[in-house]
Amino acid sequence: MKFSIVIPVYNVEKYIDKCLNSILNQTYSNFEVIIVNDGSPDNSQNIIDKYVKSDNRFKSYIKSNGGLSDARNYGVKYCSGDYLLFVDSDDYVENNCLDKINEALIANNDIDVIKIKINIVDDSGNLIRKEKGLDKEGYTDFNELAKIEFLEPAWSYIYNLSFWNRNNFKYMKGVVHEDFGLTPEILMRAKKVYYLNFYGYNYVQRAGSIMTSNTSDKMYKKAYDMLKQYDRLIDLNYEKDTRIYKSFLSNAIIAKAKMLSKKQKQEFKKELIKRNVVDQLIDDTIFRKLKKLIMRFYIKI
Repeated sequence: MKFSIVIPVYNVEKYIDKCLNSILNQTYSNFEVIIVNDGSPDNSQNIIDKYVKSDNRFKSYIKSNGGLSDARNYGVKYCSGDYLLFVDSDDYVENNCLDKINEALIANNDIDVIKIKINIVDDSGNLIRKEKGLDKEGYTDFNELAKIEFLEPAWSYIYNLSFWNRNNFKYMKGVVHEDFGLTPEILMRAKKVYYLNFYGYNYVQRAGSIMTSNTSDKMYKKAYDMLKQYDRLIDLNYEKDTRIYKSFLSNAIIAKAKMLSKKQKQEFKKELIKRNVVDQLIDDTIFRKLKKLIMRFYIKI
């Protein structure tokens, strides 16, 4: 089994060496690394060049800056493996990560997507906490995965590359939270999703990253970028039951509204009402019925 690992790079000279070294030191050797320098102005390329020169499994591509989505889409075009992974250039993986994934693939047939578990660490690699994932291993689906903490990030999954290309999956360009706009669709289109009870990915929670920048303007962009992706996702057709899927999307949009300023909330509220977002929330239990009533009241105020 050959793995293709796509790593988008932008302004990460402090972190990229640890990221690439974690892949170089994998106990499983059949992989290629597609490194996409997204017009990074710092010293990242010099560090990348060291790996490319010393190991022919590492390949470097340089493009003009287009954002994380564009870099991921660009990198996939050069993949030749059986399964695809995304690793963010400021994160790193456990050295037996590919071995564990390969074992699961050998033991189970025709897997479209594998979900692995996440460690949340600081800049120095100290463990902050572990993802509260499912306490199981085996086949799963969107309805079950919707309960966990890290459902959306691209880097928490391994994708069958044929399945990916057959569906022509692409991240929406020019947006943050680009994972929100694609991961739910991928999970809904997958026929076989496997949950691997293994903490293989280390997500570095660092100050100044896209996901931890919470100024008023950035939160405003995050909210509207998610709304743009919500509009695409909510209208897609699937063979599966979409009630929990639509409820998940709607909950995510409502939660994002809480982070906006008072003035921004008033504006965003109109968009939620226009789309009847609360109507998409499932109410199959007393608790969920109550939650839906509260959410409807919350939107109004």
